Amino acid sequence: MEIQSHNRKIPYILITVFWLITMTMLLVRHYVPHGISLTFSKATIPKELYEEHWMGVYFNGEKIGYAYRKITESNDGYRVYEILKARLRMLGVEKDMHTTMDAHIDDQFRLLSFLFSLRSDINTGIEGKVEGKKLHVSINAGGLTSTQTILLKEPPHINLSIVQNILRNGLKSGDKVSIPVIDPATLGQGNMELEVMGKDSIMSMGKMQDAYKIKGVFKGIETFTWITEKGDVLREESPMGFTLVKETKESATQPNKPSVDLIAQVAIPFYMRLPADTRYLKIRLSGVDLKGLELDGGRQTLKGDILEIKKETLNSKFKNNPPESPHTPIWKRDNPPFPPLVKGGEGGLFIKGGLEGDYKGGQGGLDEYLKETMFIQSKDPAIVSLTKDIIRDEKDKLKRTRLIYEWVYKNIKKVPIISLPMATEVLRTRQGDCNEHTTLFTALARAAGIPSRIAIGLTYKDGFLYYHAWPEVYLNEWVAIDPTLGQLPADASHIRLLTGDIDKQLQILAIIGKLKIEGIEYQ
Repeated sequence: MEIQSHNRKIPYILITVFWLITMTMLLVRHYVPHGISLTFSKATIPKELYEEHWMGVYFNGEKIGYAYRKITESNDGYRVYEILKARLRMLGVEKDMHTTMDAHIDDQFRLLSFLFSLRSDINTGIEGKVEGKKLHVSINAGGLTSTQTILLKEPPHINLSIVQNILRNGLKSGDKVSIPVIDPATLGQGNMELEVMGKDSIMSMGKMQDAYKIKGVFKGIETFTWITEKGDVLREESPMGFTLVKETKESATQPNKPSVDLIAQVAIPFYMRLPADTRYLKIRLSGVDLKGLELDGGRQTLKGDILEIKKETLNSKFKNNPPESPHTPIWKRDNPPFPPLVKGGEGGLFIKGGLEGDYKGGQGGLDEYLKETMFIQSKDPAIVSLTKDIIRDEKDKLKRTRLIYEWVYKNIKKVPIISLPMATEVLRTRQGDCNEHTTLFTALARAAGIPSRIAIGLTYKDGFLYYHAWPEVYLNEWVAIDPTLGQLPADASHIRLLTGDIDKQLQILAIIGKLKIEGIEYQ
């Protein structure tokens, strides 16, 4: 799809990856009540849990797919196998997603290993193996592999544990437990707070059934599950209007043709028409708790519920050697604002801490934004090689940034896709939405030694604010750039909510459908 003129560009939005994360959250949650001693035997597991479990998947009341779960015994525990197939409409295009989860757990429900796969626009496989409090992970996307070892705060368990705890300990309304969670799709971990809301009667499988209603909160994201005393899951609800309902196999797998557009459903109405290049924007936020969001700082100023955004002006202060001020922090004065080019390696010139060298610090707390991650593979040979080709012998950091921005803007085809965005895979396929553009830009910038991070928030288009992602680079202060829409710097209609890798983006799910924004003033 060709880039359109500036005032007609389509914001290829972040919601595609949120859809994926939301659906995997419903199916794949590994946990056990914290601080509660659990001892089980295979004889205590209800026979209902060994039966095939089929659920219809719905979005805002419309059938979009099905889920399947099967538990079998193994020599040293159990195997839990789950499938999710869904089809949804995005920007008028139907998208299919197929995920599988094959988890191996011991007889105390502790996770031993798992295989997670996503088949959609890009096929991705994630393999994990637990050794003590370490989770060794390997991600394969398009034949390219990335590995990492994650330190676990708690040994992960699987969600059968909470079912057993309900049956054994007879949880009552108001009882609460805290459980460690790890999500294999994002590799993020944290505690989920569970509360038993009490018994509820719901219609399921053509009849009214009694079930425990359990509320779960993870990083501000609320989910609800209805479980019978026998451990039968009747219904699950998550953010963005997604619901899983127990059905027969015939009913769950019935073909569907979606009509509800996901993008239109989650966009926020904005009753102020903004120009193509907004330089200043003043808005009022409501409907959500603003604590925990990264609204204040840099181009954004938050006072109460009023947020002001000023587009950066790239002037002399962004040059390599800005005039020193007595108020300039020591780390800015005593260290070069950008790593120098040095000799080394077969490639001749490379950027210390970026291309082939190991960065040793010296940018005053910015080291985090130069690191390689599972999804931002800034040290991958292909990423490093392309970075060299793009920046060549350019030493000015702003010019280097512009060169990388222009390459990504011109060379990555703008199409909405469903994937777990990995820089190396984006480089291979050269297509994607804002997730892919931003991830690849961030990897290239870090390979060039430019501190860079991913911003998650909203941007304006034709009377609506759409969820979007774009990079920010540190040029003596953070500057927003949008290589998807072709803006350097990005205009003031880019409203930053959070920064961080894909596991941090999960927090946005807590506010989707709740956040309201009122326009006050613009320039």
